[in-house]
This record gives sequence, structure tokens and C-alpha cells, in this order.
Amino acid sequence: MRGMKKLTVAAPGEIAEGVCDLLLGLGAGAVSREEERNAESVVHAYFDEEKDMAGVTEAVGDFAEFLGVPESSLRFGAGRVEPKDWENWKSRLGPVRVSRRVVVVPPWEKKRGYGPATTVVEINPASAFGTGHHETTRICASYLDELLARRKGLSVFDLGCGSGVLGICSAKLGAGAVFCADTDFHAAGETASNSRRNAVDSRIKIWCGSLDATSGKFDVVVSNTSRETLLSVRDSMREKLLPGGRLVVSGILAAERGEIADAYRSAGYDIVSWKVDGQWAGALIMPREETEP
Repeated sequence: MRGMKKLTVAAPGEIAEGVCDLLLGLGAGAVSREEERNAESVVHAYFDEEKDMAGVTEAVGDFAEFLGVPESSLRFGAGRVEPKDWENWKSRLGPVRVSRRVVVVPPWEKKRGYGPATTVVEINPASAFGTGHHETTRICASYLDELLARRKGLSVFDLGCGSGVLGICSAKLGAGAVFCADTDFHAAGETASNSRRNAVDSRIKIWCGSLDATSGKFDVVVSNTSRETLLSVRDSMREKLLPGGRLVVSGILAAERGEIADAYRSAGYDIVSWKVDGQWAGALIMPREETEP
């Protein structure tokens, strides 16, 4: 195997997810993201040896300025990844148990026995988000596992699906109808690819869009997105719930739980429970007129 080029971009957290998507669209073979202090994220992208990196950095700068973020707020780093280092990077993205019954594995992971009670979901880490290694993915997967253990056949709407990992987990755990939507075209494409990889593509509908992507109603709406998105869609998400339906939300810093709880309570919801993993949190939420059984 030949070496690869590596681009590192330190960017304000509010545009980091968009930078990940852009780099994938520019041909990155894999993208990872880590949170830093001071609301900054560091994005690592890996490209083939022949890639023109000057054009990539220029595109990232133009993208930031289009969003109103000065290019001076970005910091770039470049390097070369030797084949042995690439293999080391792959080893850090090994199998991860995201819930009691689900293990997420990358495509290169050798098949191994996880036990008859374990569901294996294969996700390509070329996805910008959703390999299972992030705390918020594990929080949402854990809630979905619990809900589907109580009642198979629940319909699930994955809003902001990213790699599709949560919708695919739901399908493999026995969900009925599964609908995945993301406003980013590349994310929707990754969801389609990963659905085929897991042989559940016939059971999952995928659309590029947001809540307006479907007129259907669902037993569960799961959204692992961001504080800003969760605040902006809290009223309209109710329209997507069937009677007795539940919301599963994450992408929330643990320190933001109070703000999110107050916002959803003021919109007519009750918080059933919180899960916290590291500095991240997620919640199970229901409309207030109902009572939890």
C-alpha cells in the first residue's frame, strides 16, 4: 500500500461538521474529528498521494468565509502518512460496543464471534460522523436498544443520520419502518452505502432533507445532531410522533442539560431520563400529555 496525505484543520466547533462533510466531498478516504477546548474542533482528513492539497485548503477557507467565519480562524497542518501509520490509525477504529446488544465494526475488521446475542453493524469510517466511537452515538444507540427490546417493530425516524449507524442499528434490532434523513447529500449517500453493506437497504428509506423529508409519523424520532438543531426543531418534532411516541436526542454537552431540559419542557415535553457519557449527554423525551408506563 502507498502512503497517504493527511490534512489537519482546527476550526470553530460550529462549522466543524460542515468541514468534515466538505472534505469527504473533496475525496477524503477517511475523516475523524476531535473536540478541543475553547469551542474548537480538530478535523483530520486522509487523501490519496496524488491529491492537490492546496486546492483542498483553499476550498475549506472559501467554505468558512461563506458561513461568515474568517479564514484567519482556521489553522491548517499537513503531513504524510506511511502505510504502517495508516494501519495504526485503522487499529484505533476497531470494534466498539455501542449498546448492550450492538457492536459496530469497520469493514476491515476480521469476523469474530461476539456471541449469539450480539448484533454486528459494519460502518465505513469514511463517514464524517457515526463510527460508534463518539459518546453521543453510544448514548442514542443505547436508548434505541432499550426501546426495541421492549417492543420490536417500532418505526424509527433518524433525523440527521450522518453515516446511518442509528437507523441501521434500529433495523437490525427489529424496527419496522426506518426513515433516515440528512440535509447533507454526502451523508445521505454514506447512509445508503452502509445500509447496503449491512443488507438492510430494503428496509430503510433515505432522503436528503430534514423533518420535511417525510409526511410520516413514527414511534421514535432520534436526532444525534447539535444543541442548535435540537433547540430549533423541538416544536416540529412533535408532529412526527405517533401516539405514545418518544424522542431520543443527543449531541448535547453534559453542561447544557439544564438549558435543553428547560427548552423542551417549555415546548410541552417531559424528560423521561438522561444518559451521560464523558462530557456528553442524551435524553429520552415524551410529550407531556402522556405518562411513562
